[in-house]
Amino acid sequence: MKPQRGMVLLIALVLSLLLGLLAASALTEALLQTRMASLLLANAQALEQAEATLHAGAAQLALAPPVACQHCLPPDDPHALGGQQGAWQATADGWFLLQNLGASSQAAHVPEGTPVTLYRVTAVSQQVRARHVLEAVYAVQPHQPPQRILWRQRVQEP
Repeated sequence: MKPQRGMVLLIALVLSLLLGLLAASALTEALLQTRMASLLLANAQALEQAEATLHAGAAQLALAPPVACQHCLPPDDPHALGGQQGAWQATADGWFLLQNLGASSQAAHVPEGTPVTLYRVTAVSQQVRARHVLEAVYAVQPHQPPQRILWRQRVQEP
């Protein structure tokens, strides 16, 4: 009987080791799931902030439209706003940039031949961890609210 007492201890230690490895694996998986959920939440918040900023830019467009620009290229890298704070306007949710693209009578979603002025609004979310950049082009007719005719999301270049 004496040699069997050592065997029970050995089996208990092996089972304890296996349970410890299983618990460590479960904790690692839970940590990974928590990080993924956190990133998804930050991503959703950033998209909401960018959309709210886009609406704030459209509201500003209705109040005080910018003058026509010569070369209306979109911002080079709106994901990194570090040194380009010049024409960007701040809101509670992010920053937006208004650009007057000029007049057109062939804008999409507007009756053909209707003269409109086209404006680009670039909106950047305040969220840094999962920053979103949205661009929209608005067609503005005299005495009419801005009409969004194009929308796109700019992804960050690798």
